[in-house]
Amino acid sequence: MTIAESTPRQRMSAPGEGEDHLINNTDSEIELVPPGSITAEQTGRFTFLPVNGAAFVMQVMHPVIGDVVGKYSVFRTDPGGRAIRSIDSVLRWVYGGEEALAEGKRLRKMHQPLQMKNAQGKHISALNPEAYQWVIATAFPTTLSAGPLLIGREFDGKERQEIFRDNRRIAKIVQVPMKGYPESIEEFDEYFDDFIENKLVAHEVALELIAQMRQAPPIPESVPAALRPAAIKAAKIATSPIQNLNYLTTVGVMDPRVREILGLSWSDREQRDLERMHRVIRRSYKVLPERLTYFPLAYHARRHHAAILAMKKRENAGAAYHVRERQD
Repeated sequence: MTIAESTPRQRMSAPGEGEDHLINNTDSEIELVPPGSITAEQTGRFTFLPVNGAAFVMQVMHPVIGDVVGKYSVFRTDPGGRAIRSIDSVLRWVYGGEEALAEGKRLRKMHQPLQMKNAQGKHISALNPEAYQWVIATAFPTTLSAGPLLIGREFDGKERQEIFRDNRRIAKIVQVPMKGYPESIEEFDEYFDDFIENKLVAHEVALELIAQMRQAPPIPESVPAALRPAAIKAAKIATSPIQNLNYLTTVGVMDPRVREILGLSWSDREQRDLERMHRVIRRSYKVLPERLTYFPLAYHARRHHAAILAMKKRENAGAAYHVRERQD
């Protein structure tokens, strides 16, 4: 869904007072994502973008989300800007500290006006509880499916539990109504199967997003008409490798049943190409400095966390004062 600029954190009031009836989780109920967690490590990397893209496509396969995004989102006219603003928001959830709480409340209130009548004349809202839950839920299966690409193997049982725990933490941060939200991986599996079998559709917005990944980025209107054909060709050539990585990752991490709903094929060759690309990326991550592989907020948050850990290590190595034990 569309992400706007941040607004100052607002006071929590009693339910029903002003706009605060939109707030589902009080600050005391919310736990922040640990800076050393798998979620924090993976979300901060540039390679998170196409995995996030897979989640976004799955989100708009829910009819309510698809309709609302189709009417209100700027993904058609400003796809790059929408992606940047979305990742800005996600990074604040994970790395923002107290700002994560403010961002979650801002998002909840920002989505309140996004209401409309669908093609059947039924009133729908971006704050539909089932739809709002699904937005955050999609991150869990896409992250697990991306494990072999991101870390070179499947996440083990303990890691899966940690990722699920942080998914619930993020759900509370962004003010998802938690009634009915899966409380265990076993419950999530049933929840996910139900969505695939009974709720997701090949929404036109999802198909537009997939098609958009194969297209060159839009050329600014300021480019003269005579130069536009050459500019479009140059943009297509320049962005082709990134577009290919984005498309293959987005489609590759989807559950095969989701691809089937969308009518997308997936070949052995595409799977090999996807794995080859991410092998190169994983090797690059081992030698490149973090400043070149992490989003700026993530990079500085990780440096801050590393500095704190170093201080604790020094603290445990010796005492600042030597106090002689009392002799009785």
